[in-house]
Amino acid sequence: MTQHDCPTYAEVLIAGPGRALDRPFTYSVPERLRGVVGIGSCVFVPLGKQRLAGYVIGLTSRPPAFQTRDIISLLVDEPLFDEDQLKLAAWVAKRYQAPLADALRCVLPPGASRQAVVEVELTEAGRGEDALGRLGAAPRQLQVLEVLWQAGGKLTRRKLQEQAVGRQGMTAAGLAAALAALERKGLVVVRRTLRRPATRTLTRQVVKLLDEAESWPDVIEALYAKAPRQAEVIERLVEAGDDAVPLAELHRSAVRALERRGVVHVFHQQVERLPDRSGLGEEEPENLTLTPAQAQILAWVKKHLGRPHPPALLIRGVTSSGKTEVYLQSIEQALRCGGGAIVLVPEISLTPQMVGRFRARFGDELALLHSALSPGERYDEWQRIARGDARIVVGARSAIFAPVKNLAIIVVDEEHERAYKQSNSPRYLATAVAYARARASGALLIMGSATPSVETYYRACNPHDDSIALMELTQRIDNRPLPEVEIIDLRAETLLGRGQTFSQRIREEIQARLERGEQVILFLNRRGFSTFVMCRQCGFALRCPDCGVALIYHHNTKTMRCHHCDYFVPVPDKCPNCGSYDIKFAGLGTERVADRVEREFPGAVVARMDRDTVSHKGAYGQILRSFARGEANVLVGTQMIAKGLHFPRVTLVAVLNADTGLHRPDFRAAEQTFQLLTQVAGRAGREDKPGIALVQTYNPNHYAIAAAARHDYITFYTKELAARRQNLYPPFVELANLVFVDEEESNAHSYARRCAATLQQMGVGLKEGQVQYVGPAPAPLHRLRGKYRYQLLIKAPDILQLQNVLQELQNRLKHIPSKSIIVDVEPYDMM
Repeated sequence: MTQHDCPTYAEVLIAGPGRALDRPFTYSVPERLRGVVGIGSCVFVPLGKQRLAGYVIGLTSRPPAFQTRDIISLLVDEPLFDEDQLKLAAWVAKRYQAPLADALRCVLPPGASRQAVVEVELTEAGRGEDALGRLGAAPRQLQVLEVLWQAGGKLTRRKLQEQAVGRQGMTAAGLAAALAALERKGLVVVRRTLRRPATRTLTRQVVKLLDEAESWPDVIEALYAKAPRQAEVIERLVEAGDDAVPLAELHRSAVRALERRGVVHVFHQQVERLPDRSGLGEEEPENLTLTPAQAQILAWVKKHLGRPHPPALLIRGVTSSGKTEVYLQSIEQALRCGGGAIVLVPEISLTPQMVGRFRARFGDELALLHSALSPGERYDEWQRIARGDARIVVGARSAIFAPVKNLAIIVVDEEHERAYKQSNSPRYLATAVAYARARASGALLIMGSATPSVETYYRACNPHDDSIALMELTQRIDNRPLPEVEIIDLRAETLLGRGQTFSQRIREEIQARLERGEQVILFLNRRGFSTFVMCRQCGFALRCPDCGVALIYHHNTKTMRCHHCDYFVPVPDKCPNCGSYDIKFAGLGTERVADRVEREFPGAVVARMDRDTVSHKGAYGQILRSFARGEANVLVGTQMIAKGLHFPRVTLVAVLNADTGLHRPDFRAAEQTFQLLTQVAGRAGREDKPGIALVQTYNPNHYAIAAAARHDYITFYTKELAARRQNLYPPFVELANLVFVDEEESNAHSYARRCAATLQQMGVGLKEGQVQYVGPAPAPLHRLRGKYRYQLLIKAPDILQLQNVLQELQNRLKHIPSKSIIVDVEPYDMM
């Protein structure tokens, strides 16, 4: 395609904040940029009196019906996304009612700023002795070369301007003209890239031969007689071929002598940050022998891998049934066919042993993407993936957008996890994005869970929906038994006057396990020491001024802290309301549980794992390694310890309060309770020693708790599905939760009422009709971070009708500030 055949107009999405700019603007592509600007290009454009960065999201040769302005320049040489990534971002924006600019951020390199940096570097010709001869009478160009020579051959455009302009009459315009001329002569190269994260760039000095002489053997032989060190350096560099050799591995004096003679080039080479691999586990790299059930699933995968538009696969496998090995061997099959893979885990720091198995199996072909990495580490891993150096990506939900080459397989482990839901715009569900990306790319999607989400299992079992196949692993490896689960009725314990932390049964079992040298896991999904502090005289309880919830007492910091906004105050000596010193610390958190274990069991060495103890980098791995080595024999924790962990010596798991989330005002409360209990019970008896799980509850007859005790997913699913059908919740409808927020309660309430009135004008009924709404009502968490919250639910029979209603609704509610409306499609948190 010639320059004249290239598109002459570009649709540019401005990279600035705000919904007002969430539409593309049309610009002319100047002749010098035709064939250079493409989809994903980052460009500099005029907008009003401003000049802003933007992304090209469309190209055409058809002139618009209005006058256009030219694109000023290309800010980054390489496109930041391709057409497939743009289509995925557009799908996310439409499905989750988010600005396209927000969705595009998902496919851009993480950690990089949206600013471009221009670097000027001498070419090999520019470093050579004949560079001056190629200049001719060009003093300005000579000045630029001299500055670059003095700087070691490379400078940013800004640094070059600072050092050159004003020197011997050089102007900014003269510098630009000199650079353009030097680039045409092949003496410099100008590169435009995204500015790297604001962290120290890691570099090392490396050495390379300047010439590719065929007579190096003769030169080496001659040098050995008079300068043997220099001969050794040249010999090593010849062996390295095109690769540079670190200066630290060579004789420095000999290298400097060769540099002065113009034989070698010494320069700084950027060193990529590799994520810390400690704490990922040391696992066997070889394939394990598959059980017949595993082999049957792998055969299905081999049959469908590489086929156009294969169905997704849901593996329902009990805990410790070998799902991970199926993932590993499925990915190996994809790699043999030249494909790449994405593996999603709910939170990578919570599954170190699983990630360790992937690292042992695939080595440097594996890249990690998760929030615990530094900005530099995330950026470098993303670049490794984009170059094709890493063919397998393991990461949390955002890894679904990784630019994997030839994507052949996507694995979503623990498919049911709420961690796959993004909490801010775009509020995507990673499992849904995985399905969409697999369909678009022809990749095979594998989802696995011991407790699949009701929606996914319903689709897999629906005879009229062939989009998801279902296969099951019903036995643990080596037919080891599932742990026996015993329910302890706390109502009886309370009547007997026993302590509320440990029932007598749990006390006895803890003591017995410690005496036998075994390990114990104690689970309570609430951190802190006491859940509230109350005055015994007047009943006053300390609350967060911004969220209106009770402050939690943290013993180690002697503070009262809000778990929603992190507001904290010192523990009061007396009641702020009446002045009484009779202060009561009530409720139970993981910190108090750990304290009581140490007090009541002399032989216990306790490790605690919650958000407070793993706040610094590497803490999670340190705690797990300590427990795995047997340095601690009791692990107390929140849901962080419920999944992905394998400790052979753990024979007792005790759930201290199974009711913590059971009565939340959320239609998924029972499902999440069942899933959590099943997962945490599955940590017991995973090797030769049989395990037991003890569950304390005030609701022993609730179907979620009773089914979890029997490891009976089907009974739970049947009862839960009936409740969802009766109350019209997913999978029988598509759901959107609209939350209206404002610092003034009257405003938030008014916005919600206006929304309800607008829906009625649109023909959407209150709790009736195909598309209906429920509410508005105060959100269960009515005040959060200083803002009042009202919510309204919209239910529709399919996603298309829901999208249409939401789009029209937002068009009619433009008079409400956009920051005051939160639209959450496929909500996972109704609080």
